[in-house]
Amino acid sequence: MSLDDMILKIEENDSGFTSTWAKVTRLDCADLFSNPRLSGDPFFNKLTNITRISEKVIDQAVSIFQNQGQHVFVYVLDNPKLEDYLSEKGFSYYDTLHVFQISNMSSGDFSIRKISSKDSMLWTEIFCSAYDCAEWSEEVNNIVKNSISQVNYFVDSDYSASCVALYERNSILGLYCLGTKPEKRKKRLASLHVDHALNILKQNRMKFLTLESFGRDNLLEFYSKLGFEKIYGKRIFAI
Repeated sequence: MSLDDMILKIEENDSGFTSTWAKVTRLDCADLFSNPRLSGDPFFNKLTNITRISEKVIDQAVSIFQNQGQHVFVYVLDNPKLEDYLSEKGFSYYDTLHVFQISNMSSGDFSIRKISSKDSMLWTEIFCSAYDCAEWSEEVNNIVKNSISQVNYFVDSDYSASCVALYERNSILGLYCLGTKPEKRKKRLASLHVDHALNILKQNRMKFLTLESFGRDNLLEFYSKLGFEKIYGKRIFAI
């Protein structure tokens, strides 16, 4: 698989997962994802998959997000001209979302529990603690319940202190929402979820596991130590 094909398939995986947490609006040359109840989050509220520079589309995105009382986040993938255009429109660089992949296979037994709709609140409580967003609890719980047929949600069995969401598309396993409660960090719970995901990868003969991490979260070295390889980044501009 060429790098361009890999990026295309990973972006489709990303969009597929994001559409389970946010509403997607197909604009002329871009996709807009929004969930005002997760206000201010640049992953679930974004203009992305931009295929050409269009003032109309940028203005539409600005109007939609500002009507929701939200910041506007625009994702740029290797397009300096688009970056220059956004700067002219008053946007500023916000962060980079780094994309990693790993295909090393794991094996063994894992203390991991799969979440069903009846215990969605357990996953929700862990997620909201890990990401310090208790105010999102009701919305996140509804999302988990409504998307459980499309996304696999897991927590660790020993502590019930870490969570992850796994989403498959294009024979790629996307790892999202990986988090651990602050008081239970440094117990290798994140790596436990990664190993479990790699085991699923092996069992289902998928191509590779991918995850994304914002630069400002300072986790790039951590994921590299787990064996992930950075393959590209998406620069984010905001207004």
